[in-house]
Amino acid sequence: MVVNVGAYATEIIRAGIESIQKGQIEAGLALGLKPLQVFRYVVIKPALRTVYPALTSQFILLMLSSSVVSAISADELTSVANNIQSQTFRSFEIYIVVTAVYLCLALMFSALFAGIYRLAFAYDTDRR
Repeated sequence: MVVNVGAYATEIIRAGIESIQKGQIEAGLALGLKPLQVFRYVVIKPALRTVYPALTSQFILLMLSSSVVSAISADELTSVANNIQSQTFRSFEIYIVVTAVYLCLALMFSALFAGIYRLAFAYDTDRR
């Protein structure tokens, strides 16, 4: 799962870096910025602003798809729910609670990443 999400995240970041127009890079060099400064200020900051929502979605998808790990005998929320259900035979109640927990986790991470986005990029948008 980590390799798969890593490959997707790498592709998302690559697309964000390639979305920066060559004219912006040339303008940074024309202003006398060093190549590292151009990469840091002209390429990476706007690219991260562009790809941040996609990367947060990948993280939430990884968290939600972690129930696949229970197939290889790692204790995880779904496998624990399966164990409890096999002992109590109350599958509806158990899986409603598990669904609510996954929903709460997804909403909490989404709110957390939205807050980080506002803190990290609010100053940049105010200057425009």
